[in-house]
Amino acid sequence: MLPSWYRQLVATFRVNEHIVLSVVAVFIGLLVGYGAIFFRTLISLFQMLFMGNGHEGVVAIVQSLPGWHILLMPMLGGLIVGGLVHFFLAHARNGGVPEVMEAVALLSGKLKLRDGLLKMVASALSIGCGASVGREGPVIHLGATLASVVGRKLRMSSRHMRTMVGCGAAAGIAASFNAPIAGVMFALEVILADYGLATFSPIVLSAVIATVVARMHLGDYPAFIVPHYTLVSAWEIPAYVGLGLLCGLTGILFMFTLFKMEDWVARVAIPRYWKPVLGGLGVGCIALLFPQVMGVGYDTMNLALLEEMSGTLLFSLLFAKIAATVIALGSGFVGGEFTPVLFLGAMLGGSFGTFVHTLFPDLSAASGAYALVGMGSMVAAVLGAPLTSILILFELTNDYRIMLALMLSSIVASLLVNQVYRDSVYTRVLRRKNINLWSGRESGLLNQIPVATVMQRDCERLVETMTIPQVREKIRQSREDNYLVVDDEGRLKGIVSAQDIYAYEGGRGDWILLRDITTHSAVTVTDEENLYNAFRRMGAANVEELPVVSAQQLDRAVGMITDHDIIRAYNKALMERETGRL
Repeated sequence: MLPSWYRQLVATFRVNEHIVLSVVAVFIGLLVGYGAIFFRTLISLFQMLFMGNGHEGVVAIVQSLPGWHILLMPMLGGLIVGGLVHFFLAHARNGGVPEVMEAVALLSGKLKLRDGLLKMVASALSIGCGASVGREGPVIHLGATLASVVGRKLRMSSRHMRTMVGCGAAAGIAASFNAPIAGVMFALEVILADYGLATFSPIVLSAVIATVVARMHLGDYPAFIVPHYTLVSAWEIPAYVGLGLLCGLTGILFMFTLFKMEDWVARVAIPRYWKPVLGGLGVGCIALLFPQVMGVGYDTMNLALLEEMSGTLLFSLLFAKIAATVIALGSGFVGGEFTPVLFLGAMLGGSFGTFVHTLFPDLSAASGAYALVGMGSMVAAVLGAPLTSILILFELTNDYRIMLALMLSSIVASLLVNQVYRDSVYTRVLRRKNINLWSGRESGLLNQIPVATVMQRDCERLVETMTIPQVREKIRQSREDNYLVVDDEGRLKGIVSAQDIYAYEGGRGDWILLRDITTHSAVTVTDEENLYNAFRRMGAANVEELPVVSAQQLDRAVGMITDHDIIRAYNKALMERETGRL
């Protein structure tokens, strides 16, 4: 149902509700565009404080600094970021895009302004002190947060709130890359997974307006300096397939090491606010040899695209950047994965292209073309956004000819990562919190509800050594359809239905024991699992209820859960989400 202000506006001016949403989307585009400019200004300010220069490229600045400064700079930044996150953001540890995706799927698009602003400051601090993190993820989070605040102030419905959050995310990408089409596609493909016209129109408006704002204040320049590349010959196709495979393997390596690092850091027995300090030391040590790993790395990527770096250096920077990014993000610095993934793709593609062009100079393009395709392929594989990767590079190059190679390589890389992980880096973060978005918002809701909170604990338990008359006497007043069967020590032996029990009417079952008619291969679910797992197991076994066993003692029955219990719990959670109480 539409809010009262919607109905009043439509009745007074006889305007379509889509026009109202479009006006709000334009306002969000303006707000996010200026928010992105403010964020970049904040990064320059912190870079000035930590490095003494906020205008030049990070690599040139770091190369002019003494070694002690390079080591101390990210450590001091890590101390500030660690304290900020520990004391003010301890409850909101899903940074950037995953938090936006979770809010859209489970919280009706509701994001807290306080958290968004604090994360913006923490991200600017992280980037300004040289941590190897990206700025696009924080901009997306900031844009989505601002849009969420606007939606709440206007008391929008849950459906419209999600659309507004998509507008904010699209505007953030568009303002960052000067690429409105890619911003729209990222919001539709990654954030909302919704391509409907009612969603599409406002998102396009927000992206366009944010791009116009960014161009007015920052100039109409692309994020990267990209020469015009093309597919030289059909013989290059196998090379680009090979690049796609390498991007897929590199994406798997990056994701594996990132989550292993997070697990390892979580086990380190020191206060959480000290962990980014150690991470900053690690990043500083790498930067002593490879200063290119510090910050977002746009200047280094431009050199790779312009073919001004050797293949050996490009290949070395690939692994140096993986290590620096994994250490920074794993230890607790705040930032995104988008730009580091682009960096990895440029380094891998550039080094691979150098090798291919050396072997087949007449049949292949120069290394810059492979760097460009590698960037798109890595984004497609790691971030789960093949359409976005293709469109963003199309906007950067304004040239269709290299798109054939990019599409082929991106799909190969995406298929390989999906085969191994079946997740993007974003959905992997959420899955580790037991949030599964691949199966839709319904599974996302059910994933949040433990079986223990819904199951029936007082269900009837029958001992397997009872005779059929004894069982009939015990369940005479019961209305249950199925019963747990246990042994003398309370261990689960199976289930039996009321239909099976009453099949032995008229004395035919006087000497039959309950264990003789029990279904012993009963499918179970533990009390610590979620409702999504229980519902999926019911469907696979074609049953309507499951025995619930203790997670500590898998043979100990603690209750039963039915499909009706799950449906009631889902409807309740859905109602709470739609009314804003979840």
